[in-house]
Amino acid sequence: MNKSRRNAGSISVYLILIFAVLLSFILLIVEGARKNAIRMKTECAMDLSMSSIFAEYNRELLNQYDLFFIDASYGQSSAAINNTAEHLKGYLNDNFEISETFGIKKDLLSLKAEEVTITDFSLASDSNGLILKKQAVSYMKDLYGISYLDELQNQLDTIHENALLSRDIEAERQANQSIIDQYQRPKKKVDDDRWEDVELNNPADAVNATRGILSFVLPKEAEISTIAINPSNYLSERVCNKGSSLAGRKNLTAGDEWIFNEYILKKSGNYTQLKENSELQYETEYILHGKTSDIENLKDTVGQLLRLRETANYTFLCSNPGKSGEAEKLALTIALAALSPDLAEPIRQIILFAWAYAESVYDVRTLLSGGKIPLMKTDEDWHYSLSEMFFFVTDLEEGDSSLATGMSYKDYLRVFLALENSDTKTKRFMNLVEMDIRKTDGNRYFRLDACVDYVEAEAFISSGYGANYSILRSYAYED
Repeated sequence: MNKSRRNAGSISVYLILIFAVLLSFILLIVEGARKNAIRMKTECAMDLSMSSIFAEYNRELLNQYDLFFIDASYGQSSAAINNTAEHLKGYLNDNFEISETFGIKKDLLSLKAEEVTITDFSLASDSNGLILKKQAVSYMKDLYGISYLDELQNQLDTIHENALLSRDIEAERQANQSIIDQYQRPKKKVDDDRWEDVELNNPADAVNATRGILSFVLPKEAEISTIAINPSNYLSERVCNKGSSLAGRKNLTAGDEWIFNEYILKKSGNYTQLKENSELQYETEYILHGKTSDIENLKDTVGQLLRLRETANYTFLCSNPGKSGEAEKLALTIALAALSPDLAEPIRQIILFAWAYAESVYDVRTLLSGGKIPLMKTDEDWHYSLSEMFFFVTDLEEGDSSLATGMSYKDYLRVFLALENSDTKTKRFMNLVEMDIRKTDGNRYFRLDACVDYVEAEAFISSGYGANYSILRSYAYED
């Protein structure tokens, strides 16, 4: 009897030991499952939360410029990357929340984001706007490809071969005019006691006297914007926030820079194609010259366009035997009438300069009216005859908006952009972006050096059951 009881007791102890071992094993499995569940839920929550903060891109920046950036100011006056970290932390804790099912709400993981740190990030303005330009170039490549760059290269080659922008035509004109002005012309007797220089009746003088007058170039009754800005309010004039990394971004190639110029032309207004609800009316002209008012930027652009057209037209006249011969005959006639045959060649040059200028004014008026003008003209493209040039001042013609052969005003702006300093035009473009976005609702404090396109974040997670976990993730709009 005692032996049976002892055997039963031994079996009971054995079962208890087996149960203890099994229970420990089960608890170990449960705890392992809990840790794996914590890790898996943390990773899923982190991925969802990173996607959520990247879904908070600025809507107006996308609508107007097709760019994706997180605005770290979130519509407030203060902008800091910590704002994005707080948003990420909020999304994490929202994703850790357990929803109630059938009236039962039991959290077996009890996770909470204790701290979130942005360990690396990049801003739109970093490296003189490299981040913004990368997105813009990618957008343009997807939209158009790059075939149009060949035409631009041909135009630039023509400009360089003919020195259309490097040649100082005005200095050449003034040098010839100086020869004429300093020449000791013969005297003629006016009355018994007075002698005067023989007059040099050069009809080109009236044409040359109109240089620098903006109204001669603009289409008739053109309405000119008088809008001006305070440059200190914008990116190029302030100390900018800087990201901690460019996330492995490489610099743009020369072709990429031209594609970015095309993006500027697409997204910015100009004199012939105004952008709706923009701060400045002549935005591309501002990017080229950076003056604080529309009228000054237009004046500088028109001046640049006139110089190019005058150089091209003067080059054509000098290479055209017929037209150059007409100018030579007229110059000799004027010089002989003034008893100054030595002035025949300087007068011929002054006539050619005046002729080229008059043609250039017509060209620019045509471009500003929406017409087209070839970069280098032929006899068929030429507008003013020599005799018509002399009536240029009193009978100024409107540009012909119907001309469809050659380059448009926008095409000439494209050429000027290709020759502009990359960093300068990028900063001015970013100024325009800030101007226009700030005009929209909820974006009063918008600034590009608070716009994020790459984030690397580390989150520290705690569990109510004693486990802790950290996770690192990085996301970007543009690789």
